[in-house]
Amino acid sequence: MERMRFSLVVTCRNEMASLPRWYDDVMAQTRPPDEIVIVDSESTDGTTEFLRDWEGRDQRVRVIVQKCKPARGHNIGNEAAKYEHIVSTDMGVRLDRQWFEEIVKPFESNPHVEVVAGSSRIDFEALAGIAARAEYYIENGGEHVLVPGYVPNNRSMACAKKVWRELGGLPEDLTFYADDSVFGRQIIQAGYRMAYAPKAMTYWQRFSRLGGFCKEQYNYGQGGGEARIKMPFVFEAYERRRIPTWLVPLLHGLRIVQKQFDWAALIRAIKARDLLALPTIPVLLFCRGYFFAKGYLVGDAYGKVHCQECRGRLRRPDQALSIPD
Repeated sequence: MERMRFSLVVTCRNEMASLPRWYDDVMAQTRPPDEIVIVDSESTDGTTEFLRDWEGRDQRVRVIVQKCKPARGHNIGNEAAKYEHIVSTDMGVRLDRQWFEEIVKPFESNPHVEVVAGSSRIDFEALAGIAARAEYYIENGGEHVLVPGYVPNNRSMACAKKVWRELGGLPEDLTFYADDSVFGRQIIQAGYRMAYAPKAMTYWQRFSRLGGFCKEQYNYGQGGGEARIKMPFVFEAYERRRIPTWLVPLLHGLRIVQKQFDWAALIRAIKARDLLALPTIPVLLFCRGYFFAKGYLVGDAYGKVHCQECRGRLRRPDQALSIPD
C-alpha cells in the first residue's frame, strides 16, 4: 500500500520573533511533513528572506509571497498544496516533536477519517508576567479537551482537501479573526468524520501584561461579532433594546466572572505560592468578558454590512452554533 503523504500549510506575516524556533520544531519532527507550503503576507522584518533561504535548501518547501489576510492565505496555500491531506498550525506556537506524526496517524489507521483535531495548551515554559500565570491557573494548564463538539482550529488540525473544497474554503469577508472558528463549525455542522489526536500537542505563548489579553479578547469578540458566533447572553437583551450599549461590556464582564470563577484557580495559585496572581484572577476574567463584548458590538455592526457570505455559512448562526458564555 502506498504511503500517504501530507502537506503542512501555514500563513505568516512578520514572524521573525518566533520563526527560528518554529523552524527548529518543524525540522525536529519524528514524522516530517512531505510538503511545506508557507504563504507570507509580504513580511517586512526578515521573515521572507528567512523563508526564501529555507526554500532554497529544502525541496519540500514552497513559499508564496502575497499580501492577504490569514483566511485568504490559507485558501491560497491549500489550493497550492500538492497532496490531498492538509495539516495546519500557527507559526507562533511551539510544536511537540511528535505533533505531525500524531496528527496524521488517524488518517493512516482509518481511511474513513476526514478531519483530525489536534491538541493545544498554554506553554508553561514561556509563562512571563502575572497575567499569564493567572490565566494558567484559571485554565489549569490550558489544554483543550478533545470531546465530541470540540471546534477544531488552525492551531492544530488536519483535513482531507475535499473537505476544504466542499465547504468553500475559509471565509474571506471577515476582517482578520474567526475564519477558522467558522470553518470548524462548518465541519461539525456538515457531519464530517472527525478523529481526535490528543498527543498532537502544540504550545501557545501568552501575554506578559494584562493589556495583551484585553486586546486579544477584543479581537476575538470583533471576529465573533462579524461572523455572529459565540453571542454574549447580554447581547440578546441589547438587541431587544432592554439595555443600553454602554452597559453591554460591563454586564458581560460581570457574567464571565460569575460563570467562570473557580476557587480551584485560587488554590492552584496558593499552592504555587504565587500571591501576586491571586487578585489578578478575577480581574482577568472580568477583562475577558468586558473586552470581548466591546469587540462584539463593533464586529456585529460591521458584519451586518460586510460579512453576509460568512454568516450565511452557518445554520441559524445567531442561535444554533452559539457557544455558552
